Amino acid sequence: LDAIVHQLNVHRQQETKRTAAMEKQMQGLSGRLQDMEAESGELRTKLRAAHNRALFDALTGLPNRGAYDERVQQEHLRWRRFGEPLNMLVWDIDHFKLINDRFGHLAGDKAIAIIGRSLASGVRETDFIARYGGEEFVMLLTGADTQAALAVAEGIRVKVKSCGFNSEGKPIPITVSCGISDFRTGDTPEAVFKRADQALYLAKTQGRDRCIIAA
Repeated sequence: LDAIVHQLNVHRQQETKRTAAMEKQMQGLSGRLQDMEAESGELRTKLRAAHNRALFDALTGLPNRGAYDERVQQEHLRWRRFGEPLNMLVWDIDHFKLINDRFGHLAGDKAIAIIGRSLASGVRETDFIARYGGEEFVMLLTGADTQAALAVAEGIRVKVKSCGFNSEGKPIPITVSCGISDFRTGDTPEAVFKRADQALYLAKTQGRDRCIIAA
């Protein structure tokens, strides 16, 4: 009996040691898991921040072409579901190459930045504006019919024309042109952009510094 009791005590002690070792190992694993979760959360935060930075234009601070591609798909789906008016405005700086050639690329960059701010200040928070590329910008006006979009565009056009742009103290006349198109039954974002871009081209050929609604 004494031998059996001794063996049981030895076994109990061994089990206690194994249990303590397992608990210590589990604590270590739990700590590492928490560290991994924290690192994963930090990585996700950094990735989101990098993604957000990648969607903004460094010169103007506006959303860029990538951000436009995402937003126009969202607005298109919303428009198809609810049917509220949605208009696209495509803007272009008039004679931009001439500004670059005569006053230099720094003046050109300054013009893009100033006009970007002017465009952004002319829309509501529910609207969207992006630098599409080069000296071209694109807007999405939600809940506004074509005539309302034209009124907004005209206000912005006048604001840009009177912004008092200058380079090294020299005043530089600067204007913008705009093509406007609403979203119509069966439209894709690409089809709407094409119509607005054609209206923009018409504004250019008719003398620039004007806003035209697509046929």
